[in-house]
Amino acid sequence: MLLTNAQVYCDATDTAPHSEIALNGAYVGTHFDGPKRDLGGRIVLPGLTDAHLHIFPLALFRLQLDIAAARITSIPALIDALHQVPDARRHGGWLQAAVLVEDTFTEARLPTRAELDAAFPDTPVFLRRYCGHVAILNTAALNALGLLTRQPNVASGSFRRDAAGNLTGQADEAAAAWIFARAPAPPDAQILSEISAVIDQCLAYGLTSLVEAAVGFTLGYDREAAIWTKLRAAGNIPVRLGFMNELTTDQAAARALTPQWDANWSSETLKFFADGIIGGRTGALSEPYCDIDTMGDVMHPPGVLQSQLTAAHAAGWRIAVHATGDRGISQTLDAITAAQGDDTSRRHRIEHFFVAPKGGLHTAANAGINVVTQPGFLHRMGTSIARGLGPRALGCVYPGASALAANVALAFSSDAPTGPLSPWDGIAAAITRRAPSGEPIGPSESLPFAQALNAYISGGAHAMRHDHFRSTLAPGQAADLVVLNMNPFTASPDELNDCRADLVMKDGKVVKDDL
Repeated sequence: MLLTNAQVYCDATDTAPHSEIALNGAYVGTHFDGPKRDLGGRIVLPGLTDAHLHIFPLALFRLQLDIAAARITSIPALIDALHQVPDARRHGGWLQAAVLVEDTFTEARLPTRAELDAAFPDTPVFLRRYCGHVAILNTAALNALGLLTRQPNVASGSFRRDAAGNLTGQADEAAAAWIFARAPAPPDAQILSEISAVIDQCLAYGLTSLVEAAVGFTLGYDREAAIWTKLRAAGNIPVRLGFMNELTTDQAAARALTPQWDANWSSETLKFFADGIIGGRTGALSEPYCDIDTMGDVMHPPGVLQSQLTAAHAAGWRIAVHATGDRGISQTLDAITAAQGDDTSRRHRIEHFFVAPKGGLHTAANAGINVVTQPGFLHRMGTSIARGLGPRALGCVYPGASALAANVALAFSSDAPTGPLSPWDGIAAAITRRAPSGEPIGPSESLPFAQALNAYISGGAHAMRHDHFRSTLAPGQAADLVVLNMNPFTASPDELNDCRADLVMKDGKVVKDDL
């Protein structure tokens, strides 16, 4: 096939686009044999990668009340919306809602157990904060899970209590994960259908490769893995998928799992957590937060994380570590470098790298560590970032320019549903670096458009270990490409939010066509 009358950018930094591109089967070619297609002058790019998102929760939340999507902006409005949830979405008789962003509420706080009890005295209610690390339950839900009489011991986080020692209904980190795995869930068939819908949504944004950031984070590993296996068996998956497994090396071995790399379906990574989240003030900082008397905390005693990572590396796994605060990131850098020794070829990853420690970028670069960040967070939670971090937010939050200056292997991602799914929203945020209020967040870290786009193209391919076959549209590379509805190179950051893919091809086959 020959795509003609186009502006073909072989990569994000291409300054001399071609007017046509030949496809020889699954690869970009130098000649063509077959039909021609006129693209009407549209922009053609390599397919983009979201190197860290949560496809499974995105699918599940489509079967619940999505608070952000419904544009609910107050606690009374949330309660009204919960009353209107149809029976078909009350799985197990529970009311469940997700993507709760309290900064968008007029009350600027999470709902309380008492408020939920007053509206729903007999119906279990379970709310999930948009970060995926916090759960809010009413009394009926606490009772249904047996939490009123006994709380399990968890490795991190807590079932929070008030000054009188009573459960508040809020749980975070591992305590929240315990709840996630036990709350009623829809049937597998419904979840599979919604996973396909989420993948279609990704295609519409020009994403052709995706990394599921934590298999097991939502319903527990075994249930989620079984559902993913069903999806693979069904075939005809229009994107390339990679998976981080939220398992220790011993847990993986007990399931007879070994690292598996495949161009279309890779499961070669174990996921670990070093600390909590900046938005919940649980990310481990070296100085206290500005709006609460805490420095956050690491999730493991000294030496434990290093022991876990050393075992994973020795067993052949890639390592991905969630680390947000500078103290958590420093611990992670020390643990990865100790685990891998002189072997820097594995491309271990640090997810988020929210508050960069001094010298941390150079350490990551020298150790061959991929840094995977989410610039879209700046637009969604910039106000909370500025409030919690104060002056530090001006120089070390989500490094962009300084990461590239240090030669870090930088990939951008969404972390959806925590951040906006659209890569174009992320690119716009990487350029403007502004909070929802317009307040600048580290403007010196701003990137020009081409470099921000590159972090979603070659940066994402590198993070998935795909750069040897799909990082550009050069001859011999995989024919993963997108045809856009606008010219992003001349668009303003605000206009980028409307960017979509009219045509998407993977391995030379059309997987989306709206031309």
